[in-house]
Amino acid sequence: MNMINKYTIWLWFVLPVFLASYQESQAQLEQAQRLEIPTSTALNEQHEVFSLGEAGALVVIRRNEYSHTRNEQWLFSKYDTDLKPLWAREYSLDYRYVPVMAYQSEHFAYWLFGEPDTDHYLFLKLDLNSGDIDLHRGKLLANVDVHQFKVLGSKALIAGYYRSRPVVLVHSFFDHTTRVLPGLYERNMEINNVDINEQDGLINVITYAYRKRNCHFTIHTFNYDGKLLKSTTLSDERNSLISGQIVPLNEDNSYLIGNYSVGCTPFSQGLYITHVRNNEPEQPQFIEFSDLQNFFNYMKPKRKQRTLDRLDKRKSMGKENRFRYRLLVHNLIQTEDEIVLVAEVYYPNYKSSSPAMSSGFNRQYSQTLDGYRYTHAIVCGFDRNGRYKWDNSFAIKNLISYELQEMVQLTRVDDYFVLAYPQDGSIHTEVIRGDKVVVESEKFDLEPSSQSEKVLYSDNANLAAWYDKYFMAYGIQKLSSERATTTTAQREVFYINKLAYKTEEIGKAKTTGEATNRKTSGSKR
Repeated sequence: MNMINKYTIWLWFVLPVFLASYQESQAQLEQAQRLEIPTSTALNEQHEVFSLGEAGALVVIRRNEYSHTRNEQWLFSKYDTDLKPLWAREYSLDYRYVPVMAYQSEHFAYWLFGEPDTDHYLFLKLDLNSGDIDLHRGKLLANVDVHQFKVLGSKALIAGYYRSRPVVLVHSFFDHTTRVLPGLYERNMEINNVDINEQDGLINVITYAYRKRNCHFTIHTFNYDGKLLKSTTLSDERNSLISGQIVPLNEDNSYLIGNYSVGCTPFSQGLYITHVRNNEPEQPQFIEFSDLQNFFNYMKPKRKQRTLDRLDKRKSMGKENRFRYRLLVHNLIQTEDEIVLVAEVYYPNYKSSSPAMSSGFNRQYSQTLDGYRYTHAIVCGFDRNGRYKWDNSFAIKNLISYELQEMVQLTRVDDYFVLAYPQDGSIHTEVIRGDKVVVESEKFDLEPSSQSEKVLYSDNANLAAWYDKYFMAYGIQKLSSERATTTTAQREVFYINKLAYKTEEIGKAKTTGEATNRKTSGSKR
């Protein structure tokens, strides 16, 4: 038997098995329900979706004419988990106000509106159960640059910058008074995060300050009335903390988790975790990126191996590795036995503009920010004693967002984590279990409600981890009948797709995924 016949027989047996395996791997994510809301060409519309977990979803549609001289109509609609309507409310926003920021708690959603160049602000409170709307007006500071907005009890917290200095305002819905939290209005200080502890009624303002060539990372703790209770400063001789999130254990103990740099730079060197006991922080545990098992898996195998070899060589020579990664750290996820950190690695994407007409070599080129390019996401698990346990990564291919926002979403299914991100009307997924990849990267296309239609283009694609094994994908799509011959048969809709990850398929793919785990093969350390 010649080689051609042997190869033909091999394909005859192997190809059906390969195709069956391929089809099975492509069927992990399924479209459970879909909601389509027709868009209007006569109005300027903006859409926003809030996940309410098992209580459903809130859809907010802002409509106005293309002239800004009329009030903007806000339509709030709540849907259940099957995307069936529960209630709808409408509010006419005074055209003098512009939306600044929104905040969502367990039972309410809040919007902050401001009248430009004045100190007049408007708070809208929406009851997520009944749809009732309450309005509160107040005076804050004119032209404050708002970066964070949260609500604790009956008080709104507005954090930002006033005349280039940090400021945190506390506005009471009860008596309409506003006060400034003390000890924060300083030069060379930045507000890193405002963390609220609803159970104890505490406000933690985390700041980052540069003084005398040193960086100071401080947690300022205030009570519900705005009184400063304590200030905890964390410092290290070599490393500077960039960000931090508080995981409270009890009244006197907590963990602080975030990323750090070498020197006072915004570029991350790795992750850290520290135990704060009785207002005294212990020595942080620093985890350099090169110490993570899977951090560089977004690279092609040969490039990854060259990078690892170069890092190992520098360490063997006693030289320090320096990294220049920008990290977008998500809110921490807490399970029964773990604290999970998710972060995306990104870098600003610039484009050069053409120079003006000039002679000779005297030409000036300018660069403008053209969005943010994401390379990969990292997932790290810590146990309840604050010890680093495992890490994993998820490669992100050619994804650019014109706003710096969380693109990768994570949901827990049994003892697995499903990672997903949207791109051009498709959803990319991967399933991990600790440091193992159980189901490798897959791509799922979002389909119209009717099988006789096709998607012409997708815009403003978003994805949210909803509840249990479900994701919620939403955005704008233009649809057309497959038999349509004119543009009049086309229609544009705002869609919400309920996506379910088929848990019964994970076990089938587990054996193959773990046996051929790409994250540990072909690399040596």
